[in-house]
Amino acid sequence: MLIVPPAGLLKAIHRAFIEIEGEPGYLSEGMIEGCIQRAITYVYGFEPFPTIIMKAAALMYCIIVFHPFVDGNKRTAILATSFFLLFNGYEFTIPNDSVEFTIAIAEFKKSERQIAAWIHKNSRRSVTALILNLILTILYYIKLIP
Repeated sequence: MLIVPPAGLLKAIHRAFIEIEGEPGYLSEGMIEGCIQRAITYVYGFEPFPTIIMKAAALMYCIIVFHPFVDGNKRTAILATSFFLLFNGYEFTIPNDSVEFTIAIAEFKKSERQIAAWIHKNSRRSVTALILNLILTILYYIKLIP
């Protein structure tokens, strides 16, 4: 089952970064949910991002390029992507080139396919993450999480 991080989690991630350094606030608070929904889009049998890695790439791209926050979009995108992958059975190791890579995304120098390749290179399926996915799925089905 696909587990999608709620907008509240992305806001909490952002708030944690901004408490350390940065300017708080939103340029478009509604765009946070828009970024999540874009990553999981499925319309009339067409799924533009059919794999977990592609969905993670779409989420990262959207947060960085659509810029819902005043500051901290790239930092938030990296950690939101990491949580998205963890919730869905992958461990993502944030590589040393993540600052340069996210700047390249912001400068429109990286496509979603290139982002997906970078995420794939730095991710692996994980038993721990798969167990987390199973627990979250059970909690969802017994209505303990929305």
